[in-house]
Amino acid sequence: MRHAAERKFSSPYDDRGYDLPGNHSLHNSVQRVDEARIFEQNDIQNPTLKITIAMNLRTFRLQLTAAISVVAASFLPANGQESAELHSAVSELAEENGFNGVILVAEAGSTLDTQVFGYTDLDAHTPITADTSFAVASLSKSITATLTLQLAEAEQLSLDDTVSDHLSFVTHDWASQITIRQLLQNRSGLGHTTDIPGWFEPEWKSAQTPESFLEAALDLPLKSTPGTEYYYSNIGYYLLGLIIDEASGASYETALSEMILTPLGMEATGQIYDSPAPANHALNYLQDGDDLIQITLSNTWMFRGGASLYANADDLLAWSHALQSGELISEDSMALLFDPDTPMAWNIGEAPLAEGAPPTPVRTYNGDMAGYTSIVSYFPEHDLTIILLSNTGPGYRTLLGMTLEIAGAATN
Repeated sequence: MRHAAERKFSSPYDDRGYDLPGNHSLHNSVQRVDEARIFEQNDIQNPTLKITIAMNLRTFRLQLTAAISVVAASFLPANGQESAELHSAVSELAEENGFNGVILVAEAGSTLDTQVFGYTDLDAHTPITADTSFAVASLSKSITATLTLQLAEAEQLSLDDTVSDHLSFVTHDWASQITIRQLLQNRSGLGHTTDIPGWFEPEWKSAQTPESFLEAALDLPLKSTPGTEYYYSNIGYYLLGLIIDEASGASYETALSEMILTPLGMEATGQIYDSPAPANHALNYLQDGDDLIQITLSNTWMFRGGASLYANADDLLAWSHALQSGELISEDSMALLFDPDTPMAWNIGEAPLAEGAPPTPVRTYNGDMAGYTSIVSYFPEHDLTIILLSNTGPGYRTLLGMTLEIAGAATN
């Protein structure tokens, strides 16, 4: 596999320390969101968790290597040498990184390559398939932001409406100052769920109701004056879910289904608090020393609006393509969503895709929740979409580095 020139990046949020290719430059918003991503992982590593040791990490890697050689082979493309080279590059990159999950590469909304690696259940050795669903954590924010802009275009809300305009029960002084626009941009000044006293105590979390949780979240002091600083906030997106309830006249879940999921045929997408769970859904694992541990999520309603969706790769492609091609929101709304200075649940940057090449624009966002890690990236100059979904916890920089390598292989 051809490698571009490498530049070492270290990050406390990536247990692998992936070498990102080239002297690329990503916009500051990428770095700010990356610094906050560890919060989301911590969100789930504490509350009434059911943890079981699945297998020794060395055993997992040996079995994953065997699974790659067996499973991935069934997805070999048959449309020419370039596709075969891309397939080979993706397969080799996955093996190098011990990747367990799904990788999808598409151009103009049409899939160029889909490959699957490893298992949904490490104990049962249940293979991942192309339609396996994963919790996508904060990728949910990008979809919620799209939905909010749709409602704004339908004049069911305004981005300059305040929290108090829609949620009269929120009586804090800041409710008349914080706007929907600021919530979308993570510039509301609201704290994050991990700032709540007791958040890391299982007894506190297991005792919460929606009412008591909201009271604790809203009683946090503001981190900054609304609109002045970036601060990653699941609480802000939880409020957006409540605002959508009120503005749509139905519910966040119903509005999402009627305006995005159903029109795009996203039948494999839903809320992680739905019951029953989808049949072909990956279990989630985190590395603990030499072991991989399986973690059962609880209290997942607390992530409504901001980190609560599950999806498979095909559904995420359908959403990404519809969004990037202008099918879901207007050009004006897209300009707001992808504003490089104040993006709404997207990271806007640029990176070279080959040694010595000029940087190319990229729009990307990721999620990280207790072993479920994901990233969706779009390269506008190439109309190229790359999606990675995993259930064994590769970090943000690993996923971004793999994405840039794959983009290089797909475009050079």
